[in-house]
Amino acid sequence: MAVQGTVQTQGGLTATNAYLRICDLSLKKIVGGDDNNKWQLTYGVDCYVSASARNSNPDVRLYAPTVDRFKVVSDTEPSDPINVAYADLKTRSVVSNVSDLV
Repeated sequence: MAVQGTVQTQGGLTATNAYLRICDLSLKKIVGGDDNNKWQLTYGVDCYVSASARNSNPDVRLYAPTVDRFKVVSDTEPSDPINVAYADLKTRSVVSNVSDLV
């Protein structure tokens, strides 16, 4: 699963139709504080020039700090954390023209 969209890379360059994949997904229950007993989903995003660039050399990524890490807090435990992460990524203002890829 992946999406493609437009993101800003370091230095302000625009990457149009960049290939974006969720990585480093973690889910934990929050104990204490203002968000006591809520669930925190944290994820990273790997950015590539295209799907074929990722397939040919997955170690070469675009550096796009604006989409590096995100956090989602919810009252209930997500039944499908990866789908929640992709749905959240599509709502972020730092990613535009987002479309699903299979």
